[in-house]
Amino acid sequence: MDLSRLKWPIIIIVVLGVGWLGSSAGVNYMVNKFTAAAPGQDAAQDKVDEAGLSRVGGYLLMTFRYAQAATVYQLAIDRYGTNGVNYWNNQYSLARCLEHMNRFQDSYNILQMLISNSAHNYDPRVPVDDNLRLRAAKLKEVHELQ
Repeated sequence: MDLSRLKWPIIIIVVLGVGWLGSSAGVNYMVNKFTAAAPGQDAAQDKVDEAGLSRVGGYLLMTFRYAQAATVYQLAIDRYGTNGVNYWNNQYSLARCLEHMNRFQDSYNILQMLISNSAHNYDPRVPVDDNLRLRAAKLKEVHELQ
């Protein structure tokens, strides 16, 4: 059986599917998918959903959609709190989004919270405290924060 004629239609369908997932409709679909189940019912499902929200937020952050990324990160933080595996990294990513959105005081406050909790000890994806202090100090100095 010769399947070579199906190669290009399959490639086109895959490219369109990936393009759709990258669009706002696709992102909304993914967020709705990862928030369909109520948190606290099933620990395994919570872990999958929190990781999914974190990946969607990361995708939005990488594609410069900071407001949407901040919303998704905040949703993950609110839904799973400190019980979430990605809590500390989501907080750090939220601080980065807020900084890009010119919400410097909010970003600074999150960085201070991460420093006071030594977040790197809980999640190695979060920079060490010295790097967080440096970033916070630059924000405070450049934007004359409290």
